[in-house]
Amino acid sequence: MIFIIRFSVLVLLNYGVLLTSPYIDTLQLVKDLNLLFEINNSDLDVTYFITSFSVSGITLLLIRIFKPFIEIYLLHYSRYFFNVLVCLLGLSSVYIILRVYGYSRVSLSLYVFASSLFLTYSGKIFNIRK
Repeated sequence: MIFIIRFSVLVLLNYGVLLTSPYIDTLQLVKDLNLLFEINNSDLDVTYFITSFSVSGITLLLIRIFKPFIEIYLLHYSRYFFNVLVCLLGLSSVYIILRVYGYSRVSLSLYVFASSLFLTYSGKIFNIRK
């Protein structure tokens, strides 16, 4: 249940980054997808959804992979900074692989801040309700 909520919120936050970036360029992803599927150049919402789902999935996968190492990280830093690191790693790797350019740095900074806060406190919120 918490996975679905986290995934949904991260998708919405990342989709917001893509929508608020005035110079976003996902044309390269459209060209790559045209090799497999027939996608029009005007159908950019599909690429936004693919990018948003990929960023959210990779971020949650990285949290799962790095979970054994979080205790070592927490000895020197906080859980929030661990989530910042994971969000940046997931975001940058997907944007590089899918060749997404022209995003707004302000929107991206707000995404990292908001998603890290959400990931930090969502575990506490849902553990209290159990």
